[in-house]
Amino acid sequence: MPKVTFMPAGHAFEVAAGTTILVSAVQNGLQLRHDCTEAICGTDRVKILIGKKHLSEKTDNEELTLEMMNGGPDDRLACVARVLGDVTVELPE
Repeated sequence: MPKVTFMPAGHAFEVAAGTTILVSAVQNGLQLRHDCTEAICGTDRVKILIGKKHLSEKTDNEELTLEMMNGGPDDRLACVARVLGDVTVELPE
């Protein structure tokens, strides 16, 4: 099972492959703001520190939302980024 590590706290959890970053955070008691779950609001933007290649491809909505938010190449929206292998994610403070 893939492992998701959430920084800066360093909490790590094993999740089923295909689980979104958002679901893995919420299921393990971590607070992550999310106003929608369709990659439209952008409130769940996270930075991928390690393992970008272990995430699903960006959806069209995610690409557009991140572009409008001036997101960087390591930014993803937790509601649609699916974990396929080990990743380390930086949560917003």
